[in-house]
Amino acid sequence: MSIFTRYLLSELLRIFGLAVIALTFLLAIGLGAREGLNRGMPPTLIFRMLPYMLPEILGITTPIAVLLAISQTLGRVAGTNELTAIRSAGLSPMVVVRPAIVFAYFVSLFTVWSYDLAATWGRSNVRRVVVAALEEIVYAKLKREKGYESEKFIIKTVALDGKRLIRPTITVQLDPSRPPAVLRADEAEVFTDLKAGSLTIICRKPVAEVGDARITLPDTFTQSIPLETPQPTLHRQWLSMAEIPAAVAQLTDEMKQLQLYLSSAGASKDQRATWQTQIQQLQTHIRQLQTEPYLRWANGFSCLCFVLLGSPVSMYRRSENFLMNFFVCFLPILIVYYPVLMVVKELTTSGAIPPAGYWAANLSIAIPGAFLLYRYCEK
Repeated sequence: MSIFTRYLLSELLRIFGLAVIALTFLLAIGLGAREGLNRGMPPTLIFRMLPYMLPEILGITTPIAVLLAISQTLGRVAGTNELTAIRSAGLSPMVVVRPAIVFAYFVSLFTVWSYDLAATWGRSNVRRVVVAALEEIVYAKLKREKGYESEKFIIKTVALDGKRLIRPTITVQLDPSRPPAVLRADEAEVFTDLKAGSLTIICRKPVAEVGDARITLPDTFTQSIPLETPQPTLHRQWLSMAEIPAAVAQLTDEMKQLQLYLSSAGASKDQRATWQTQIQQLQTHIRQLQTEPYLRWANGFSCLCFVLLGSPVSMYRRSENFLMNFFVCFLPILIVYYPVLMVVKELTTSGAIPPAGYWAANLSIAIPGAFLLYRYCEK
């Protein structure tokens, strides 16, 4: 490895490292605070949740950090006439670009791994932290708003004395097909039982209402509410790429079974309509799973595509103003890459185009970038 190549890589690594740290910190605080506040989490729990959000955040910040590093390094090399010296020595500017492309290739692999880590480790642990701290979250929101609401229960209280809820009204609906149960008590307390996997509400002198019926309960009544499952079953955002083929096979077997039911005689019209709806839902689920690996690989290798575009643009500008270099490089990405990515995401999920269509967004900037790079090196 030549001295110039080592110098170039050291500059890329230095700027890339600083950019990743700064962007990840800003995004982690923003996403973490928003997620935590939406769930009513106190600040200490938000900070406990942040480390598990890092893989997903790195998938967003790494391509931007790579573009920042490239626009700064190659813009300065061109602006200080180092490229002119390279040309005068009879060398191609590719001696400068080649290390940047190799660097971007390995960063792209890291980004793909970050997406996989977010699915298998990050999101499940974020949910685990939230579930484990549910009691603390409930009390924090009750103290602030005198109420807490979730899918399974709603708590409203007149006042809070330590951990005692004064004259609370608790609405519990564990089964959406049945009317909710409304508990009114003189006081109550909330506990999380992680071993049992439930949230326990102890009511004192409660009265229950279910529909129009009014039920008198014992002086001390315990209501248990099952906590959330650790993660959704066979959801594409919770599976590694290695686990997706098995999930697709399982859902395909379920769909084939439903198709057999549908082809059999004797089923009622309503039952057949239900099976048809379930088949359509499974087909959509299978398409989402099948497109997920393409999405992760394409998003990860956006780093390499950003470099293919950013390298010639930075060298053409011959400016040491890295903010302007970055803006000029990022503008076509903002105008072309992200809109194309959103369009192909809808088309691949709906089945209108094959899953490989995710690479269309990458190619929309990689092909013009490669053309500009070829023109620059050949002139």
